[in-house]
Amino acid sequence: MKKIDATIAKESSFHELSEDFIAQFNSVDDFINRGVGFTISNKEQVVCGATSFSIYDGGIEIEIATDPQHRKKGLATITASALILDCLERGIYPSWDGANNESVKLAEKLGYIFKESYDTYFIEYVK
Repeated sequence: MKKIDATIAKESSFHELSEDFIAQFNSVDDFINRGVGFTISNKEQVVCGATSFSIYDGGIEIEIATDPQHRKKGLATITASALILDCLERGIYPSWDGANNESVKLAEKLGYIFKESYDTYFIEYVK
């Protein structure tokens, strides 16, 4: 496991795993300067990551993704734990918004308490 640096943030496997890892930042450099995250690689390919999808005063919104071939191995638990601990050590709140049942289960495993569900909408943009 590694903390994300400029080298990791520029790897194609990092972006292929989730385009949302740093999508809310102006650039890779902006993410490196203001964001935070951890990845696990296998054979020099990023296979799991947990990052600050977005940041706000005093906190972050967590983004996690794992390559389908590497799921059910505890990688998301490891990277999410590292991200959460890093945030808590720096006095930053690691906000978790479970987008699906798997995410909710992982959040509960890591100590989050389910508050409520709500409707969400996804918009598919086609050029």
